[in-house]
Amino acid sequence: MTTLSFGKRFRGFESGALGGYAAGAVVAGRIEGPVEVNLRSLPPMGRELKLSEQGHDGGLALLDGETLVLEAKPAPFELKIPPTPGLAEAKEAGHRLMHDELGHPYPSCFTCGPDREPGDGLRLFMGRTGADADFLVAAWTPDQALAESGDAIPTEVVWAALDCPSIWAVGEFPEGGFNVLARQRVESLGPVPVGEPSIVTAWPIEHDGRKHLTGVAIHGGDGRLLARGESLLVEVPRPE
Repeated sequence: MTTLSFGKRFRGFESGALGGYAAGAVVAGRIEGPVEVNLRSLPPMGRELKLSEQGHDGGLALLDGETLVLEAKPAPFELKIPPTPGLAEAKEAGHRLMHDELGHPYPSCFTCGPDREPGDGLRLFMGRTGADADFLVAAWTPDQALAESGDAIPTEVVWAALDCPSIWAVGEFPEGGFNVLARQRVESLGPVPVGEPSIVTAWPIEHDGRKHLTGVAIHGGDGRLLARGESLLVEVPRPE
């Protein structure tokens, strides 16, 4: 039996692991190409979760006892990526950070928490561009400590980096609630190097009541597309 567990370092909410990180940990080394993950419950921290095969298409399921945490399967998807700004414009957006504008409900989040130290968290902070207020961008240099070995961040950190920007791309938080990741589609196209600047972009695609579809991309400083993702966010009461 294969098991996974998530330490508190990888939290999103205080009470659960970051959805994107958990999804990437399931996918890493197990499913190649574009992947879809559907999150069914908040990934718990600090205990063993069972990972099992699901269906006949290479799918996987992560369970906490009898509770389904997430499902993953190979799944091609389309994503139109807007023109990506250069590194200088991405750096300039750091003067218009979303968490300064809206406040940060979970400042210890592994990906976007400003309270996390460099190398412990990603410290990936999205800001508005001057040209399009709905289009978010960050100049992000992954810390060397985020790589388990070698010179690139691992799959689960790529997925984590594609998680939170999608939530900020909704543009606002519902009153008394939060937008949580319900589905994440990701394709990794090349290694995301540590110690080198990358450009992360995020944008809204569609809003339908309590559901929000957003896109995210990671480009290298030279403009190469390294990873892309589409996220479905759902408004829920704010978890503790």
